[in-house]
Parts: sequence; C-alpha cells; structure tokens
Amino acid sequence: MTETLSIKVPKELKARLRAAAKSRHTKPSALVREALELVISGAASKLSLYDLSKDLFENLGRGGARDLSTNRQHLDDLGK
Repeated sequence: MTETLSIKVPKELKARLRAAAKSRHTKPSALVREALELVISGAASKLSLYDLSKDLFENLGRGGARDLSTNRQHLDDLGK
C-alpha cells in the first residue's frame, strides 16, 4: 500500500523534476521514489556516472566498452 508524502521544493527544482520525468517518459512521483530509494539505500554513492545515466544514452551506440570510467585499461594512455 502506498502513502502520500507532501514536500515543499523551490519552483526551479519542481520544473527540473518535471523535465527529467518527461525525458524519461515517467511521472514525477516515480522519479522521486526512485531517487529516495537510491539515497536511502546508499546505492547512489556506489554507482558510477555511467550506471546513473545509462538510460539516457542507451540508444547512442552498441558494442562499445560498457564503462570506461571504471576500466583502468582504457585509461592507460590518457594524456599521452
């Protein structure tokens, strides 16, 4: 069973929430629930940037390296 939670947020944050929900084809309430779960569970700090944003970039290409930020082999010649 779900319960209602009312919070006050600045207008700018509410607008950003609506825009983010629209871009993900979901409702703002679903996005807030997902964010709360991540923060409360501590999972947000364990995820890489790729993991946090992969749904935004899933259609940009296939077959590449999954996550360059955590695979040191891809960083060996960085800056050379």
